[in-house]
Amino acid sequence: ALVIFPNLLTAEAIVNVEDSRKEGQVGFFTKVSVALNGTRGNIHSNFYSINLRLDNNSEELESFLIMQKSQRKRNKALMADSSFVHGRLIFINESKFSTEVFIQQGKNPFRRYAQRNVFGVGTRIALSESSRLGLGMLYEDEEDLQALSTETERLAVYYHDKFNVSNNIDLNTTLYYQPSITEFKNDYKASIITSLDFTVNEKVKISLVYSGFYDSEPPVNAIGHDEQLSTNFSYSF
Repeated sequence: ALVIFPNLLTAEAIVNVEDSRKEGQVGFFTKVSVALNGTRGNIHSNFYSINLRLDNNSEELESFLIMQKSQRKRNKALMADSSFVHGRLIFINESKFSTEVFIQQGKNPFRRYAQRNVFGVGTRIALSESSRLGLGMLYEDEEDLQALSTETERLAVYYHDKFNVSNNIDLNTTLYYQPSITEFKNDYKASIITSLDFTVNEKVKISLVYSGFYDSEPPVNAIGHDEQLSTNFSYSF
């Protein structure tokens, strides 16, 4: 799959773990995306991003693993180098409530943080056929660019919904809110990911994606707000 990113800012793309969930489907599923972007002339730049998603679902247990690697160079100098891994288990029952356990690691030594490790547990609630609400708690261990580590317990809240615009066109929106349990008003992370998805066939999808991220207390020398606009072409099998 080829993904082209016309950036609003040279930000790291926010990974949407709600994208392409195979909820209610039994089997093994794979999705691979490769992003490439480059310019030539006075400025010589290259950007790539590789994303792999694996879903393995049974009637009682659903699980998925997401791995992403991104790198940006400008005039052959390395400007950004980030990686992201997220794994999640969802315990299914006959009610609209399911239990989730997740673990995550992100590395971005050129921007925002050197490393962020997360472990959490929560409940996923089916509000309707398309909308989902997640409520839980997470433990965060974040190391900034000065090698200072901060441990924080946070509430983990997310909301996802899918709206059918027309035949083969859907609008997907996901909101994340993670306030500190002890500093609820002053320390929080929030993000939004909205995509307009054009389904070409059961394997090919083209998406126009906007993502924004805000950290009320970013690490030292890090940017508190990032946003990105992208056009994605993805292939699933």
